[in-house]
Order: sequence, then C-alpha cells, then structure tokens
Amino acid sequence: MRALSEPLSGQASPLRIVRVVPSDREVAVRALYEARYAELVRFATFLTGDAHVAEDVSQEAFVRVYDAWDRLDDHDRAVAYLRATVVNLTRGRHRRRLVAERKPQPQPGSAPSAEDDAMGRVSRSAVLAAVAALPTRQRVCVVMRHWLRMTEGEIATTLEISIGSVRTHNKRGVEALQRTLGGLR
Repeated sequence: MRALSEPLSGQASPLRIVRVVPSDREVAVRALYEARYAELVRFATFLTGDAHVAEDVSQEAFVRVYDAWDRLDDHDRAVAYLRATVVNLTRGRHRRRLVAERKPQPQPGSAPSAEDDAMGRVSRSAVLAAVAALPTRQRVCVVMRHWLRMTEGEIATTLEISIGSVRTHNKRGVEALQRTLGGLR
C-alpha cells in the first residue's frame, strides 16, 4: 500500500491526513479473489474431500499468488498459477496426512454423524471417498477435466505434463471410479 499525505486545509500546523491507497497488486489479487475464490474452494474440496481443508488450501494459494505477483511473467495466467498451487498444497497435505496415519492413533467412533444421516449425504460421501482414494495425478486430472470442465491442454499446461499423460491419468481415474462406484446408482 502507498500512503499519500495531504496538508489539512486552513491549518497552520504541520498535521497531515494520510490516505492509504492500495497498490496495483492488491487491486488485482482482490479482483482475482472475488472472481475465483468459490470456484477454487470447490476444486480443492474435490481434491481434499474436506471443505474446511479446501478453504485453508485456497486461502494459502491466494497468499502465495499475492507474494509472487511481481514475479509472475504473465498476470493473465494467475488462475492457472492458483490451480497449480492448490494441487501442490493438496499434494503436500496428503503426504503429511499419510505420514501421520502411519503412526498408531486411537480411533474415535466410526458411526456417521447425525448431520450426515439427516442430510442423506451417503452417495455424496461415497463419491468424495472414491475420488479421494484415487492416486494424486488421477484425482487431479479427473476433477479438472470433469468437474472444472478444463480441456486436456489446459490441464497439461497447469500440471506441466503432456496431453497424453493427462489422457492416461484421466482414463485410469474414471475407470477406477466406475469400478468403485458401480454399485451406487
């Protein structure tokens, strides 16, 4: 932020009013946040399976875009940078969770919550669990392709892999979901 100072009119004293003017970076990231935050949280929810974690990941992605704004070569690619950041943050959280799960921990009751029963989210939770069980690349490709409706080229650019790899990961992910969810209709 830049501070602009103006003398108080009609005053002989050296008091000044200071106005805070947002920088171009703040304006641009704020506009990006307002336009893409909800979409990014939904994307992260599919990757993590947890809405609260998805919000944390999305917010962290925007912080990283803000920090890297001056280093971004093309500000028009900020959305792709955000998506790639969400994928990388999700991958890191997944790795940390796997390490934590290797340590034996007491398991709380495994009965579904009353809220889940009341809302009838059985099929939704089954889909989220099936998506979460996919290997990371397959999960990311399936969500980007079928939920975000990104083209294979956009996915390849975001993940920095070939279009053939995107096709392979997507195909394998969809086949695994069909095997897992085949009984749910």
